Amino acid sequence: MKTFNKGIITVVLGTCLTFTANATTIEVQVSSLFDDGGLAMTPVWLGFHDGTFDSFDVGSAASSSLQSLAENGMTGGIESDFSSSNATGVQTVLAAPTGAAPVFEPGETANSELLEIDAMNSGYFSFLSMLIPTNDAFIGNENPMAYSLFNDDGNFVGLDILVLGSSVWDSGTELNRGYGSPFLQGADAEARQNESGVVTFHNGLEVLPGGLAIIGGTTATGYTIDQAAADFTQSGFEVARITVSQVPEPATFGFFAIGLLGLMARLKRKLKN
Repeated sequence: MKTFNKGIITVVLGTCLTFTANATTIEVQVSSLFDDGGLAMTPVWLGFHDGTFDSFDVGSAASSSLQSLAENGMTGGIESDFSSSNATGVQTVLAAPTGAAPVFEPGETANSELLEIDAMNSGYFSFLSMLIPTNDAFIGNENPMAYSLFNDDGNFVGLDILVLGSSVWDSGTELNRGYGSPFLQGADAEARQNESGVVTFHNGLEVLPGGLAIIGGTTATGYTIDQAAADFTQSGFEVARITVSQVPEPATFGFFAIGLLGLMARLKRKLKN
């Protein structure tokens, strides 16, 4: 009987400590830093992985999944790619909580659901979102290991990412003519033209000759794009902020742990007697 009780203690304590050491509960907050009249962001794809999920490379052609996100804000392809390449990873798509559309209009902020990650399988962070109304401008991290959520000792350190206009990407899949953007009033998706280029840094909102101007244009949700508020090529221009924070364990878990320790102490005393 004493051996059996020791086994119970070992198993329960081991389970409790493993849960505490390995699982970290987090929350992601995304904020658009554009002023009124600036660009909007499509729902943001958020991925936590082991450092191997590479969504794009500068100087290389975009995948069909990245093209779908950069041209139309669709995350399905990226989600499928992530699931296929990183079975132990964690992902979600964060949309703005208010407004007529799920996009992040200037100044909007949203918080994700609570997510469980660990240092070994999901300790690196990646994100992607289209800027609208553009042809194929997007934000995201090229280097899959750029953002680590844990230090070398396995302790959670969190992230506070400020996305600047100098790091906005052009997927190189659609010519910047304005007409192809499905988020700009007067645009015609049939008028878009394939670019067959590569992923590069974006040069700004100037459209090609004969195109539909984005500056001064009206978005699908009804506001006018303003030059000063939307020109992300300005020095130090702030596009978005993304923070990843640890969520404190519920008090009930703390009470459970205290109770468990008390139970263990009582069992230990009985085993000695």
